[in-house]
Amino acid sequence: MRLALIALLATLAGCSGAQPSASRRAAPPAAPVDDGIPLGTLPRQQLAAGQCALFLWKAGNEARLVLMARVDPPMARIAIGGQQMDLARTNIAAGDGGSMFANAVYSDGTTTVTLDVRLEQRSTLQGGAVVTDGSLRLDRPDGESFVMPAAGLLACR
Repeated sequence: MRLALIALLATLAGCSGAQPSASRRAAPPAAPVDDGIPLGTLPRQQLAAGQCALFLWKAGNEARLVLMARVDPPMARIAIGGQQMDLARTNIAAGDGGSMFANAVYSDGTTTVTLDVRLEQRSTLQGGAVVTDGSLRLDRPDGESFVMPAAGLLACR
């Protein structure tokens, strides 16, 4: 878990500026990963000043960023098949604080991601929180579904 947190913090270190608004864009070339997870690796994500986002990664020895979700605008970004996809949130926010991503559903009408994460604020993280428990579910139009445990961090710029 410590290695995964260090990897995520390194990814977040370069967060600045605003992202283009296109819902699908080519992901930068990355070495193919064959670890059984259909989600690709997201490149470094940028946040505008005052913006917060949830970052989730595949935990383990080779941690990699697989999702970024924002509250404003309510969306989640993933990568599948070399393409980044921005999925709009399709259900109402569950609440504030650590529950804002509990049972969050994001979809573009064909691909759906469902998050269920619990966040815990820590004194060592100013303006952020750690995912202490959670899962990510991916449902594809061909009927394929995948569920993975979630590790992550809520960070603000």
